Amino acid sequence: MKSGFLGHLVIALAWLGFLAVANRQASQPVTSIFPYLAPVVFFAWVYNAKWGFFFAGIATLAALPGDYVETHTRADLLYAGFSTYAQLTGAVIGCVLAKIIRERSGRS
Repeated sequence: MKSGFLGHLVIALAWLGFLAVANRQASQPVTSIFPYLAPVVFFAWVYNAKWGFFFAGIATLAALPGDYVETHTRADLLYAGFSTYAQLTGAVIGCVLAKIIRERSGRS
């Protein structure tokens, strides 16, 4: 593992934990994908795609508003979760491809 991994892990998990708590407590949840995307892209770029996919899953769970499970059907819940995870994993794939292109062009 690279130097600083544990610190990055703690910061990213704390950030996603903060977003999860905010979504559970706030009357208006955080609906933009960008706050959830930050740790996903960071880990995909700095470490590898496995970590990016891991954080995409954690970020998807953090993005669920507190009352969503009680107020929506299971199908709605699955669609929202899959849609969010698809967006986040798309960013991971794009990030990894950009890193490969950058390394092949001689700029690492």
